[in-house]
Amino acid sequence: MKLTPIPKLIKLAEKSFNKNIRQRDSTDGYFTCISCAQIKPISLMDAGHFIPVSKSNFLRFHKDNVHGECKGCNCFDRSHLVGYTLNLIKKIGHEKVQWLQNNRHTVKKWSRNELKEIINISVLFES
Repeated sequence: MKLTPIPKLIKLAEKSFNKNIRQRDSTDGYFTCISCAQIKPISLMDAGHFIPVSKSNFLRFHKDNVHGECKGCNCFDRSHLVGYTLNLIKKIGHEKVQWLQNNRHTVKKWSRNELKEIINISVLFES
């Protein structure tokens, strides 16, 4: 039996995890962007990372680090983190935001089993 390569498992876990974030942060086809605080249709929603994946693989799949964000803020607004930070503090509290910032440099090597668990939790979430 051939093992699925880790990079492929990461992609599958990311897809499932991001789908769960979109479900968590939307209601009746709409969501409030964590950065600009505007209510928008779910078709304009990304799963936006507070601490980017490129800066912290450890926080990649952390539910407090990823929130519904409109595509405009997530992809094109360089100042989106100002609104993201203020609204994130309101949503999860200053202590949790500080924890995310303090752990941004933590190194994490995801195991095959951890990634499969993220994928499986995502499948259970859909049931």
